[in-house]
Amino acid sequence: MKAIIGGTGVDTLDGYSLQPKQVITDYGKVEVFLGAGRYETLVFLPRHGSQHSLPPHMINYRANVAALRQLGVEEAIGIYAVGSISAKLEPGCIGLVSDFIDLSGGSRANTFFTGGEHQVVHVAMDEVFDQTLQQRLLHLDPSLVDAGVYACTNGPRLETKAEIRYLASLGCDIVGMTLATEVSLLREAGTKTAALAYSINWAVGIQHAVAFIDDAQIARLKDRMTHLCLDALLNSSR
Repeated sequence: MKAIIGGTGVDTLDGYSLQPKQVITDYGKVEVFLGAGRYETLVFLPRHGSQHSLPPHMINYRANVAALRQLGVEEAIGIYAVGSISAKLEPGCIGLVSDFIDLSGGSRANTFFTGGEHQVVHVAMDEVFDQTLQQRLLHLDPSLVDAGVYACTNGPRLETKAEIRYLASLGCDIVGMTLATEVSLLREAGTKTAALAYSINWAVGIQHAVAFIDDAQIARLKDRMTHLCLDALLNSSR
């Protein structure tokens, strides 16, 4: 099984034959959407819920990843809306995330390995993303840029100018609120993972004002990313 994990702007996969399913995990219930016909090996998971009702700091990341694991998902591509700190990924562009720094504050349940019967395991993060899956995406779309390092904040508020200056000094290129928690759990679950980021604005203080790209542009990016994910996950023999 293969999964697309969607976020802001990608809460649905319109035009595809998908059926909702409730998955019961040890961490809670999760609504996913399962493909049929030529998409029978596809799982779509909207991380914020299909109505975008969950803010980033309240997403049940463990339940989401546990649900994918129970469904037998071996490869997953996450789609992340971000703000741009450096020029590596400018607003309106799509790229592959190379690494992350987690500054979400530690208040989230971000590991399956909580000791006792759940063990204590230290998962290596020297290769955060699966290189074969990343190269497959690049082969399908050579225009994808290197989005660089993703800074993960807690949210739901946006960052201050001082915080963005701090993130820039750490070498961060983009900023968002979900990737670090999600990807860490996917790594613990043994799921091969790639991360597509698309920028919807310059972070505060980088330009004169925070201006978001318009809905029509987001819709075009969503369509492009959806087709790319489907091709990379379902039309490959690897």
